[in-house]
Amino acid sequence: MSNKLLLWDIDGTLMTCYRDGTLAMNETFRRITGCDNACGEVVVGTSMDSSLVDRIMGKFNIPREEKNAIIGEFASILTDIVNNNKNRKVLPGIIRILDELRMREDVFMGLITSNFRIGAEIKLKSVGLDKYFSFGGFGDHPGEKWDAAVQAVREAEALAGKPFESDSIFIIGDTGYDIACAKKLGVKSIAVATGWMSYDELKKTNADYLFRSLENTDDFFDIIFK
Repeated sequence: MSNKLLLWDIDGTLMTCYRDGTLAMNETFRRITGCDNACGEVVVGTSMDSSLVDRIMGKFNIPREEKNAIIGEFASILTDIVNNNKNRKVLPGIIRILDELRMREDVFMGLITSNFRIGAEIKLKSVGLDKYFSFGGFGDHPGEKWDAAVQAVREAEALAGKPFESDSIFIIGDTGYDIACAKKLGVKSIAVATGWMSYDELKKTNADYLFRSLENTDDFFDIIFK
């Protein structure tokens, strides 16, 4: 049996902390610019965090050399917001799936997220999921999600010591952006309607597999190991 690579989106797929990322980003720029809704001042779309910050900085004429300090401030604010969010939670089925998969030598699990790496770590740590992941593609990447996914695959192949077959790579997410990412790479997509898009909306993305949630873990494992 060939090795399997699973690349997980975070928000709405593994866990939810609702709009904490946006709240933290807005608060970061409120302190700098006085604007209460900096994210609303630019087209957010499906962009990576790095691109979002670049656009906001451009909107308010903030020098580029201040970007690292802004990310550091954002991380501090996000930590406080997430840790004080009593409604943050791991989504159904996730713990069992991750626990079972990490015991297998033929399965590699990484992240593919629009979040800055530091933001991803903060969110995952807040619900105890950080221990499952050591690599991935993150929103620090200046391109799109599929560009970061290519990097994640390269990291996984270095760990595995050999390439993955395309039909053994799965991108799991809750939005059309995740499904588009899988299609760009020519790999399998698993959509789950536990996040920002409804089940009916996700149907239109033509994902290879579609779940209302991952609570029925046996169905999920059947797809990965069929």
